[in-house]
Amino acid sequence: MRRFTADFETNVSETDCRVWAYALCEIGNTDNFIYGNNIEDFIKWCANRKENYVLYFHNLKFDGEYIFSYLLENGYTCIKDKKERKDKTFTTLISDTGQFYSIEIFFETKNPKHINKVTIYDSLKILNFSVDMIAKDFNLPIRKLELDYKQIREIGHILTNEEIEYIRNDVEIMARALKIMFDEKLTKMTIGSDALANYKEINKNFNKYFPILPYEIDKDIRKSYKGGFTYLNDCYKEKETGAGIVLDVNSLYPSVMMYEKLPFGDPIFFNGEYEKDILYPLYVQTISCIFDLKQGKIPTIQIKNNMSFLPNEYVKSSNGDIVTLTLTNVDLELFFEHYTVTELTYHSGWKFKAIKGLFSTYIDYWSQRKIQAKKDNNTALYRIAKLMLNSLYGKFGLNPDVRGKYPYLNEDGVVQYALYDAEIRDSIYIPVASFITSYARKKTITTSQIIKDYSIKKYKKDLYVYSDTDSIHCLFEDDTELKDIIEIDDYKLGAWKLESTFKRGKYLRQKCYIELGFDEKMNITVAGLPKKLGNLITFENFNVGFTTENIETDNKKLTYKHVKGGVMLVDTEFSIK
Repeated sequence: MRRFTADFETNVSETDCRVWAYALCEIGNTDNFIYGNNIEDFIKWCANRKENYVLYFHNLKFDGEYIFSYLLENGYTCIKDKKERKDKTFTTLISDTGQFYSIEIFFETKNPKHINKVTIYDSLKILNFSVDMIAKDFNLPIRKLELDYKQIREIGHILTNEEIEYIRNDVEIMARALKIMFDEKLTKMTIGSDALANYKEINKNFNKYFPILPYEIDKDIRKSYKGGFTYLNDCYKEKETGAGIVLDVNSLYPSVMMYEKLPFGDPIFFNGEYEKDILYPLYVQTISCIFDLKQGKIPTIQIKNNMSFLPNEYVKSSNGDIVTLTLTNVDLELFFEHYTVTELTYHSGWKFKAIKGLFSTYIDYWSQRKIQAKKDNNTALYRIAKLMLNSLYGKFGLNPDVRGKYPYLNEDGVVQYALYDAEIRDSIYIPVASFITSYARKKTITTSQIIKDYSIKKYKKDLYVYSDTDSIHCLFEDDTELKDIIEIDDYKLGAWKLESTFKRGKYLRQKCYIELGFDEKMNITVAGLPKKLGNLITFENFNVGFTTENIETDNKKLTYKHVKGGVMLVDTEFSIK
């Protein structure tokens, strides 16, 4: 089956929202470039009776809505199961959080030997960065061009050479990049699925080591599954700092998968407190307690699904309330080390056999490919290797609770989305995901604490500023003296390396800070802020309450607005709250 990349260019008029250009480029044959100026012709091309195609849009959430609008306006019906397929039907794979994965359109189904259909995927789920960045990172011979998006094109607009060149570059960049991926036999719908499939090829006993757990057991253990450690030291909140450095772990999650003991097999339930078991040394424990942070310690606990606590903040105290926590033994040991704990009750838990090395062959393979790619200046393979190294662990955390969405037209002819009934699917193996993230948090928290304690003891001042998953920001001139207290190596898996230096910094909250390098370049990390608005940020205006509302600029943050015909990206203000 032939595969193509695809792209739409659309009007920005709310009263005339439509596709004014489409383009396709065959993967593996970029000379085969097709374009047109309306969605009707695009659908006709897809409905080619001689063969079926697979298409890849980069950000199907946007382009897909134009497809839905056209189909629903022209007699097509959305069906939940492809077994219900008949002429002029289509299926969708959209998560309850609005993540678009695929669309499959059935044009004719009468001939069972040749069902006339097209399958559409989102290449953003394979290469999760912009077309512009893909062209640069893959060192492709072409680059993304610029186009006036706000210009209104009338119905029947004949594309100019500039417009044709623009849209051709977009689809050709993605065709070239996906060809490189497919040549590596990475052909799944998402990069995570590619990583898992590749790992299963290496580990032939996958199902033996990672059995599918019953839903209730998965649900119980899943309470211990949490994300990366992101924390701003209170003494630097909303304050400007002087010079400092940023340390970064060489492949944090892969290093954990390589070096740490991880759970496998069927877990065993226990009541009360875990008792040492040589055969089952790892465990997840549920406790209830009152806790308060010890003097000088960094908080390690987040409490979710509790109205008394903010879910993304690390908690210093339970404020005298008895709180129930479910923690891996890795998190539990860190918890007791950092908090004074009273009114402690052990409820129950699950214990696991432990093994080291199940991921070694996989990590070794992609680490070596990454190193060799860097030596060869093969930027495409370097990026692919990084993706494969970092995308595997998350698949083990696949949630069995699933509830898809489907599109429909409201009374105004605008595409809206409704929820299917909730379903339960097989999980992968949540204990592995939970322990990998636990070890990763421990690495970052423990190193942050070492740096904090060292600076206070030597300089009588806390020089630890901020941590984000696999990085630490601290106020040292360089990393020289830190080499005596933590492992620093530019290449060793799991070691820290000097990522950057800065002469000024300012930190407002998690994932909201700026740092000015010695080269006068500003590193701006503000969750939700488009890169193109970065030039509006200065040390003077970077405060809680900053807004683009009163700043004159041609650039704005864009947000989705659903209108008849499709979806528009409209200007909106950005504020730091």
